[in-house]
Amino acid sequence: MKSDLQKLIVPSLPLTALIYVVSFVIWMLFYIIYKYPYPMPGKIGSIAESFLSSQSLAAYLLSYAIVVVNSMVIAQMNNRFSFIRTRTFLPTFVYLLVSVCWLPLHGNYVANLAAFFVLLAVFMSLVMYKMPNGVEQAFLSFFLLALSTFLVPDYAYLIVLFWIGYFFLKCFSPRVFFASVFGFVTPWILYLSVIFFIFNEQGFVSDIPAFFYRYSVFHYENIPAIIYVLLMILIVAISLVQMIAKSRQDSIQARNELNFLKLLFFGVAMLFVLRFSNYISYLPLIAMFFSVFTAYTFTLIRNLFNFIVFIALVALSFLFAFYIIII
Repeated sequence: MKSDLQKLIVPSLPLTALIYVVSFVIWMLFYIIYKYPYPMPGKIGSIAESFLSSQSLAAYLLSYAIVVVNSMVIAQMNNRFSFIRTRTFLPTFVYLLVSVCWLPLHGNYVANLAAFFVLLAVFMSLVMYKMPNGVEQAFLSFFLLALSTFLVPDYAYLIVLFWIGYFFLKCFSPRVFFASVFGFVTPWILYLSVIFFIFNEQGFVSDIPAFFYRYSVFHYENIPAIIYVLLMILIVAISLVQMIAKSRQDSIQARNELNFLKLLFFGVAMLFVLRFSNYISYLPLIAMFFSVFTAYTFTLIRNLFNFIVFIALVALSFLFAFYIIII
């Protein structure tokens, strides 16, 4: 079964272009036949809706453009850091697959852009491997993370996980810590200064305690959707188990980098469970981590079982997309 996925692992240039073209065509077909009926969630979503409706063609095109850029960054991450040990197109393919099939994301350019900033923060953090003096990278990483919190405030909870992850990357030091703190607070100080001194807006002070105490545990009554989520969890669990079993063959650096990604994935999964009311905003970032972990298994452990899992992933993704359309 190696040859079946080999064409996707190392695709030719025409095939790569075809995959992007097909994904765009499907994206636009979904725009024609289905539009997610709810506006983007949260205060930022409401503001964004007033400028560019998530149901507009421009929003769909903007979201797809961000998805394409994210897919390229994911590919560049593996090419640069080799945590899958070889060049592979599968992380990009899986990310495009789930992004195309998760219809609520199609017009949600705010969530996609927030995930882009987090992805860049992850990229800059991986650059810091064994760099306890990497203050520049730490500052930029947390500056980008802060930009993501403007769009999806819940990503502020990832701060602690980034710091813990720096121990995996062997780059945590007092200098890195303070650089990261300054990187995160810099854009927020600028923003709060503008709204406080120019617009005389003080309501944000009372919003801070409410933000930290606002929880909404996973609650969903759509049985097919719950089944789909459980099956996707099963697929990523299968990939993680095989990844752990295969980890002895990875370099120490690759193992530490993957542990960093697993930690962040766990954090986003907890946001999905504990702050479920804003779950759509987390989906682009979940798609990114999901694509890396599943692609690791599909690329390095090529057997009949994983080929069947791959086919099941493709089938499940499109079946769920069509289910959303018909309900």
